[in-house]
Amino acid sequence: LVTRLKFSLIGYRMRLLIAAAMFVVSIALVLLGFAQRTIWAPPATVSMSVEVKTSSPFTVIPHSTLALHPGTPKVSVSGSTSGVFVSSGREADIQAFVGKTPSALVSLSKKKTDLEVSQQFGVAAGFSPVDSDLWRAQAMGAGSASLTTSTADQAAVLIASNGLKPAPSQVEIVWPIFHDLTWSNLMLISGFVILLAAIILASWHFGQRRRLRGPRRRLPKAPSGPKYKVRSKARFAPARGRRAAGRRAMLIPASLATIALLSGCAVGQSRVAPTSSPTSSAVEVAPPVVTAVQLNRILGEVAFAAKQADESNNKKFLSPRFTGPALNLRTVHYYLRSKSDKIAALPAIVAKPLSFSLPAATTAWPRNVMAVTDEPGDAALPQLIVLQQKSPRENYQVWYTVRLMPGAKIPAVPAAETGAIPVDAKSLFLKVPPLSLPATYGDVINKGESSLSAQLFDTSNDEFYKQVSSSQAEQVKNLKNGKIAFTHKIGDANVVALSTSQAGALVAVYMTDTYLIRPTKVGTAVGVSGQEALILGANGSTKGVRSIYGNMLLFFVPALSESAKIRLIGVTQGLVSVRGL
Repeated sequence: LVTRLKFSLIGYRMRLLIAAAMFVVSIALVLLGFAQRTIWAPPATVSMSVEVKTSSPFTVIPHSTLALHPGTPKVSVSGSTSGVFVSSGREADIQAFVGKTPSALVSLSKKKTDLEVSQQFGVAAGFSPVDSDLWRAQAMGAGSASLTTSTADQAAVLIASNGLKPAPSQVEIVWPIFHDLTWSNLMLISGFVILLAAIILASWHFGQRRRLRGPRRRLPKAPSGPKYKVRSKARFAPARGRRAAGRRAMLIPASLATIALLSGCAVGQSRVAPTSSPTSSAVEVAPPVVTAVQLNRILGEVAFAAKQADESNNKKFLSPRFTGPALNLRTVHYYLRSKSDKIAALPAIVAKPLSFSLPAATTAWPRNVMAVTDEPGDAALPQLIVLQQKSPRENYQVWYTVRLMPGAKIPAVPAAETGAIPVDAKSLFLKVPPLSLPATYGDVINKGESSLSAQLFDTSNDEFYKQVSSSQAEQVKNLKNGKIAFTHKIGDANVVALSTSQAGALVAVYMTDTYLIRPTKVGTAVGVSGQEALILGANGSTKGVRSIYGNMLLFFVPALSESAKIRLIGVTQGLVSVRGL
């Protein structure tokens, strides 16, 4: 009984001691948590400003300057009476746009405490940077402008007025400081939990102590008969010796260990320094020429220009965004619609939904992008748009608009975030060099299975091949008093080829089909009708007629080492010209 009382007293005292320790630890954790949010909190922002005292039309803030502090910087510019322009883009693109034009470079000073401006000399004239396709974002204002830009993907900032006059003089960069409240939240939560546990433990302690202090009355014992006295066995005897003392002594250290454990959890776990994992030597890979944001904006402007031109049948609306075969075929179609209201309108060019995009991965010019958009409705087929940017100071223009054939499948290609490697138009690593595709494919159309190149092409599901080859054969068969010749050749040397994931290439090429018809008998003439008559301005010619059709084609060309065949994926055909001989 005495021993039990001693253990009870020790237990009561330990509970009180543990409750007091938990209370102290909880208060400490709560105070530390609030201190991290208040007196120990970092400033909300870090700002650096500089005055640009140069007459250069451009000021460049490189990526290294924007990345001086973590976070997303906000660039504020003022001090120009000719307007203020701020844009963000890849640093290499900005440097290419500036070129040999004089510019100012904002960088960290040698003391590493503020910003300084260095002059970059040049001899070229300035150029307006407004609405360039190189920019990921831009902002303009009459006297001031500000732009929040991400530092990802080597982002930099270009500052100008109108590209000709001196750039604004006042530049300020503000970085918002991110304050991580993870440890503060952990301390506050742990502190309140431990405080609640301390209150519960203290309440239990005082409640038991109050019950032990209550009145104890001695009740009279009932008479009992004689009891059988059992001899004590060794296992029921009180423990003696050093081992028993050790077991009893473990009660106190175990309780103290609880305090140490709680306090250790409250103060915080020790951080293990991350070890740098071994990495292979980095291979410099060119980035994709456009981001998703840039491509969506470009396609939106292309679709808007095409809509204006289609509604008014006026090619002047196409000039900023269309060139090459795409502009040529659309211009001829507008002429036909001006001659006859029976000519159906061309399929609309839409920007959304964007179902496929493949930008080239390069830092050089010209730059190419392929994108597939799908006009709403089941009647229209998806359309592949091929865009090209000739130089840094020019915008992307549409070179090809190719309607995908029913059931056609585009092969696996690299992700848009990675980009595709451009393929040379004379590459000998493909089944057929891209530049030779029109002549080779045209030979197959003319000769069919007897062509030496017939085994290179998959014509089993090629509806364009079937229709054109059968149409040619029918014309030869039905032509009685005349002679017809068919010629298929490349119509434009600007062939766009981008690599696929399987060592092949997607090739966009322009092929022209020339139909030359001459009468073989005196007194006979070659008659034309429909669209050909509208362009010729007559119903025929006594000497003959030359008609030229343009075909914007999209091929998948496998690698030379592959067993797969060349497949035609899409085609857009239009009448280009008709003239008498």
